[in-house]
Amino acid sequence: MRSLAVWTTTAVVALLGVANAQTPAATEAGASNVDLQTAVTAYAAYQSDVSELRATTMRDAAGLETALDRVARHNRDALTRGWIAYGANTAAQSPAFVQGVRDAAAYYGRDAVIWAVTVDPSYARGLRGGQEATNMLLASANADSARIISVADRYQEMAYSLQRQRWANSVAPGQPARVQRIRTLGRDGAPADAVPSEVAPRLSVTPLSLHPATDPSVYGGRRFWDAVRGGEQVVEVSSTPAAAVWRVNASRGEALDRMTAVAALQALDAVDTNQSAVTRLVSDPRSRDCFEMAQLQLYQCMSAARFRYENAFCLGQHGLRDIGTCIGAVAQPEATAMTPVPTAGSGGRD
Repeated sequence: MRSLAVWTTTAVVALLGVANAQTPAATEAGASNVDLQTAVTAYAAYQSDVSELRATTMRDAAGLETALDRVARHNRDALTRGWIAYGANTAAQSPAFVQGVRDAAAYYGRDAVIWAVTVDPSYARGLRGGQEATNMLLASANADSARIISVADRYQEMAYSLQRQRWANSVAPGQPARVQRIRTLGRDGAPADAVPSEVAPRLSVTPLSLHPATDPSVYGGRRFWDAVRGGEQVVEVSSTPAAAVWRVNASRGEALDRMTAVAALQALDAVDTNQSAVTRLVSDPRSRDCFEMAQLQLYQCMSAARFRYENAFCLGQHGLRDIGTCIGAVAQPEATAMTPVPTAGSGGRD
């Protein structure tokens, strides 16, 4: 199965080039203004499907098809906008950042600050309190990424174990039609009911209404997507300790800039009057390209698959792991965070 993933890479790179050539036309066609609340539901839909995939096991061919549909039914553009909007709402919960934005508006003028964040998204993170907002975003992204990748691990391990089951190690019938179905789902995006009714009310937040830095179970917190499931399903992301120290990955920092720029508009109650700017800000091209590459890898992996268990491998590697990697790529651990702490009696000798 490892060779299956390697085989598809060259074809995917070629397809990505063709897709990028078509991006301007697609952008023009979808130029209508984005509502932040609506945008967030696309990201919530993906995380809700991750929750469902973690809670279920593929016991037969029908279960595998359902799992494939869940990872495939997410549109890359909507997922991008949803993730950036989720981050913006998270950054808007930073007291220091919101105060910093409002102080800048009081000093330079509200219109001047609004103009600055819409023209140069990196301006917002440079304001007083920007580091606090950045830390919240890095912690949130890393936790969301770790959560998705943990489920990816489960499905890739499952793919290997499925090789011993007769239904899974048989040839997958109608594979071309299956791949076409998966492509169509990715183009159309998740249905309106993809977000459970108990989750939807918790997606509506206003600036400074929550404290994700101290309560990991609320919107933007490390355990939010687990917490909305309720009860015993709430689990801690073991690979993301609360005290972890993260820094911005420079190659993907633009996503954080865009999140904080929109959060700054929220702090100034300027979202409704700057809808075109918000729409542009939540459409981060690097994140979109990363999500698109993951989708193309999924399609190519499935196109090369012959047996059912190979589809399960493609699901875990590209439908989950690659998406989680795209999200987590904005954060890098500080070198000091990875330095072993000396134990008692181990130091002080020449």
